[in-house]
Amino acid sequence: MARDPAGSQGLVHVHLLQPRQLDDRRRRPRAEHLRPDLARRRGTVLQQPGQGAAPPGLVELVPYRSTRNPSARLLAGLLTLALVAAACGGDDGGEPPAPTAADTTETAAPAEPDDSGGATGETPAATDTEPEVVEEEQELLVAPVDTTTTTAPPPDDDDEGVAEAPAEPEPQYGGTLRVGAFAEGDGLNPASNAFSTPVYLMAHPVFDPLAYFDTEGNWVPVLAESWTKVGDGTSWQMKVREGVRFHDGTELDADDVVATFQAQITDPLLSIAFQPGFDPDEPIRKVDDYTVEFVGVRPSAHLPNAFTTQIGMVLPSEWLARAAADPTLNQMPVGTGPFMVESRIQDEVTVLVRNPDYWAADLIDIYLDRIEVYPIPDSAVAAQRLIAGELDLMVASETGAILTLRDAADQGVITIENQRSDESMMIINTQSPVFSDIRARQALTFATDQDLYVELLREGTAQAADTMFHPDLIWRNPDIQQETNMPERAAQMVAEYCADHSQNCSDGRINMRFGVPGPSVESDRTVDLMDATWGEFFNLDTSVKLFDELIIDVALGNYDVALADAFGSVDPDNDVIFLECGTIGFISLNFARHCDLERDELIYEQRAIDDLDRRVEIWHRIQEIIRDSYSFIFLTHSNWTIGARDNVHNICGQTGPTGDELFCNNQGRIWLNQIWLS
Repeated sequence: MARDPAGSQGLVHVHLLQPRQLDDRRRRPRAEHLRPDLARRRGTVLQQPGQGAAPPGLVELVPYRSTRNPSARLLAGLLTLALVAAACGGDDGGEPPAPTAADTTETAAPAEPDDSGGATGETPAATDTEPEVVEEEQELLVAPVDTTTTTAPPPDDDDEGVAEAPAEPEPQYGGTLRVGAFAEGDGLNPASNAFSTPVYLMAHPVFDPLAYFDTEGNWVPVLAESWTKVGDGTSWQMKVREGVRFHDGTELDADDVVATFQAQITDPLLSIAFQPGFDPDEPIRKVDDYTVEFVGVRPSAHLPNAFTTQIGMVLPSEWLARAAADPTLNQMPVGTGPFMVESRIQDEVTVLVRNPDYWAADLIDIYLDRIEVYPIPDSAVAAQRLIAGELDLMVASETGAILTLRDAADQGVITIENQRSDESMMIINTQSPVFSDIRARQALTFATDQDLYVELLREGTAQAADTMFHPDLIWRNPDIQQETNMPERAAQMVAEYCADHSQNCSDGRINMRFGVPGPSVESDRTVDLMDATWGEFFNLDTSVKLFDELIIDVALGNYDVALADAFGSVDPDNDVIFLECGTIGFISLNFARHCDLERDELIYEQRAIDDLDRRVEIWHRIQEIIRDSYSFIFLTHSNWTIGARDNVHNICGQTGPTGDELFCNNQGRIWLNQIWLS
């Protein structure tokens, strides 16, 4: 670790990239072989003298990182429409896969030489046959569980007076947890405000969802007492727990569930996400004082999955009526959770305090007195504040912040990373005038230098992706290989396209609009890299926009290609919203706007069944259809990293009222409810 000579950028961390394993399909030259005429200079760091010369006439691009690294990839965490939709709606060439949580392979020290050979210096005689190396095949996972953790390294064995590691301290009550969130939300009302990853940091302590996922990826009841499938699953009955009280003292009942769901399904924004999956005339009906029935338009074996999101968060019917007349109440909602909103200054701080009358206090231990959530858009700044002790916990997916947190293991910082949920990708608008011809989409895929993107922009924090599923997951089709890094094929395809669509081309290159979330150092680097690699075949009209502006363009189809994060749900059925034809419209949640009837039939077949083998087979076929449509260019499997001080305990290990351990860190979503401080 070295100090910036200029003294203005704080700490500069130096990282050596590990050798990368490229397979024979990665044909694009590495970073050091980019021609100068293809490399834009803005935001690009060139190799400095003394660091190794590039070949004559060539420019070498090297990774760099600044302490100012805003959340350029907010699109994944803030795809708010998709996050609320859930299931109710109508390794190759990169870094090696991260180990599973149970994979704790240790490297043993070399064995000491025995007395017979070591003393004389003689070399043991060679045997006729080498020992057979047996590689164990890793068992594939159903859910994207990953709790890879970095902590302070153990002391050197040769240090004198090394004490044994202290025992895990006993849980302690009290204290304030200070949390850094990489974005702010427009409100905390689950019936009118679209929730994103940072908003869930505040929402989960305030609201108990009707259901959530356990560590195996199965839904388990939380605020619900039970879920019962009716007939073929087109309808489901749900009974809420009796005796649950809201923060205002009123008792939860079926009327509250009905009122909340009706408010969500009629909200102009939220209804887009899931309204098509429910009966348009009577999507919900009251059965008795504590039971309701949800009525869909087709069978579902997994409907409770949908209610693991904000759709499953319930508000008092009386409060909803008041909030409809006074939208300022959206900042101070009334829930059933272990914490209540004490105060909220938007874009500054939200303060939550312990609910003294929490209904599940006898089932779940709540330790903290107070939670303070601070919006800090620049995750690198948040990481430095955490290292300095100004924050206790944060969530990030940006390269600079992740590397900074990793480097601080010896400064009392731990990280918990999940590289199996969420994918970073280029989404292509298949209905735009330019890319409605598949040859343009193919050319862009062929021209994409995925190797360079992973090396320069991800710096070892994320693995290259070929599909919407991580290689460790049972859902991934192992036969899928994305056709990136093929510039020769791109040139041929562009020539054919421009011969037929000259109005969409200039100077033998295809004209395209490219949207990137920002502005930030990382967005500048992305733009430079895409110009350097795509610029030989495409004329880029690039827009770096704030997320709120870019997501409107994407949802309305006013774009050709956009950088985004998507997919990665605990159950892939919750990602159907990105794919089905029914979500294409004036405002589209199928952002690629690609409709395939075979894919939809398969989607609804897997939704209706519990047969895991058949569901896996279906998703393998769906990935083939996605590959053949050239509607997405997968870049990396995103890395959602929790950074925390080492006195923060029980980040993963939260339990629900049924005693089931809950899923930790899916797409950056974590529960703060049962954390305690030592």
